[in-house]
Amino acid sequence: MSIPRLTACIVSTGEEVLRGELIDSNSAELARQLGEAGFEIQLMLTAGDRRMDLDFVLRTALDRAGWVFMTGGLGPTEDDLTAEVVAQLAQVPLQFDLPSWQHVERRFAEFGIPLTENNRKQAMFPAGAQILANPNGTAPGFVASLSLAGDERRVVALPGPPREMQPMLRTFLASLPQARKATHSFMRFLGIGESSLAEAMRPWADQNIELGYRAIFPELELKLYDASEAQIHSLRAFALENFADYLLDFSSLGTPELFARYLTETGQTFAVAESCTGGLVGKIITDLPGASAYFLGGVVSYANSAKHDLLGVDAATLAEHGAVSEPVAQQMARGVRERFGADIGLSITGIAGPDGGTDQKPVGTVWLGRADAHGTAARHRQFVRGREWVRTFAAHDGLRWLMRDWLQARWRATVGGG
Repeated sequence: MSIPRLTACIVSTGEEVLRGELIDSNSAELARQLGEAGFEIQLMLTAGDRRMDLDFVLRTALDRAGWVFMTGGLGPTEDDLTAEVVAQLAQVPLQFDLPSWQHVERRFAEFGIPLTENNRKQAMFPAGAQILANPNGTAPGFVASLSLAGDERRVVALPGPPREMQPMLRTFLASLPQARKATHSFMRFLGIGESSLAEAMRPWADQNIELGYRAIFPELELKLYDASEAQIHSLRAFALENFADYLLDFSSLGTPELFARYLTETGQTFAVAESCTGGLVGKIITDLPGASAYFLGGVVSYANSAKHDLLGVDAATLAEHGAVSEPVAQQMARGVRERFGADIGLSITGIAGPDGGTDQKPVGTVWLGRADAHGTAARHRQFVRGREWVRTFAAHDGLRWLMRDWLQARWRATVGGG
């Protein structure tokens, strides 16, 4: 018995997307979630707010795939045409849905915004469509079925704002009976280029195994598509043997997510002293919810006086070795750990550029410091490619360094259990 394929096209709408005024993050998120749910993505298409263009991209998408997932065009204005165009293609009238209208009324009342007659448009759907509730906004989505050359097709229409679209998509996908669940495997690397990794992975590509590479600055994600367990295990073992210096995890988790898990699983608290990164580590950590459980705080000690006054770095050490040095990095880490009462202290001091480098300490020179119950340590790094590269790589590399032993145990458990 053959396994049915789930095929999908992604359609984004809106003049602001078409003109590049708004970055289309929705299509990327749709592709990721649909791929994980077993859909094979055929095309990504973008149309403005013109009826003929929207009709064209929908017909094109429906000709290529059994499902079309689209975002945008569900608002109350004249250029919001998604429901109308889908209804025309399905050859059904638009139909007013009272519960959806009541939802719109409640949302406007909560926001204290006057409700106008044109908002009734957000409660009009192709007849027979399944309504998708929108808990975070006013515009519900819908799923419409239509026939094309005797085959059933489905259009899933979702609102444009990501904070509304993403939870609605997850809820909808969770409700689907999965006809085919693709087996994909992820790996994350830090500090290796795409071309270098692709060259090393050539033996797998030569075996007609599909590999995908995605740069997620400053990291690189490798995806092994629809692979067998034996293939996944073999590739993991190869990566562990040859790329342990760059490996982050055998998953799609990035450095911030892994560091949060590391601190949570080990029950440790953390504080950071930053110079060249200017608070970037603190931002990375607090971008994730729940950081208050393990992150105690940080000090941005850009000036030498701040390193001395706030962190207790010895003035003589600063004068003799300079701010970007091993002993200063160690003293910064020890100082921030003691002042916050943290289990682990991290420090970063370096020369991000474009100026300030010397022959002995060129631009890109970074010293990382670590302090914990076992003492202090320091690590020298040399980064390239410009100021933001240096700052961003230093922040991520520092976090990776702190959880190195934990990561290695995690890798061994994964490969050993494969």
